[in-house]
Amino acid sequence: MKLHPKKSLGQNFLTDPNTACKIVRALDPQPGDSIIEIGAGTGVLTRHLLACDAEIIAVEIDERATAILDEIALDAPNLRVLQQDILDVDFRALGIRATPCRIIGNLPYYLTSQILFHLFDQAEVIKDAVLMMQKEVAERLTAHPRTKQYGILSVMAQLYSDVTMSFTVPPTVFTPKPRVMSAVLHLAFHTSRVARIRNMDVFRRIVRGTFGKRRKTMLNCLKHIEMADHLPDTLTPYLGCRPEELTVDDFIFLANEIVTHD
Repeated sequence: MKLHPKKSLGQNFLTDPNTACKIVRALDPQPGDSIIEIGAGTGVLTRHLLACDAEIIAVEIDERATAILDEIALDAPNLRVLQQDILDVDFRALGIRATPCRIIGNLPYYLTSQILFHLFDQAEVIKDAVLMMQKEVAERLTAHPRTKQYGILSVMAQLYSDVTMSFTVPPTVFTPKPRVMSAVLHLAFHTSRVARIRNMDVFRRIVRGTFGKRRKTMLNCLKHIEMADHLPDTLTPYLGCRPEELTVDDFIFLANEIVTHD
């Protein structure tokens, strides 16, 4: 069954089996894994995943696509199909066999950031993720301080994971062809940095608020978000910097000092 992509769902179906195989190899699925596929579509990645003898949970919002996936599942006892918006899926409540789970998917461009933050919010039950997205967004996730691409997504992705660019993907392997290049990233989730944060709400407020005024100094940014009262002397070296000059560890230190001296 051939589906006509829905623009409202941001659908760009991957049609090249070689690219699909390459994406699955980047995840390197193993027998006994529990793998959640985001936006499984018509099963191009799913079919490759089934060969690895892992538990596969295919999440897809389009009922036309889930009908195709249900047909595949008839001959695949290790495949479970969920017709659901991925943003509504609580990974902790799925009853998966192996925790932490692994994530794979071709993300719709217009939902990429929301999906990423949904994963970050459940990072404690995720081992790693291989995700295809717009190349421009991928470059933001892997960006270093003092670069134009470095921002909120960079800090949050690198807080929760070690991020590496696996390979780029041309528009020609999709239907319809997007007007931009895509890229596949591997995110290896960990808790080492998150565990050092004393108040995640404060940390996120500082990261979001300061990058919202990225051309201003940190002192002026903190004043703007009303967090400049009682700043300890230990933060003096940071206050004249701009947000894009601070590393993830700098933001952790800054947020912790503000919480301690509040």
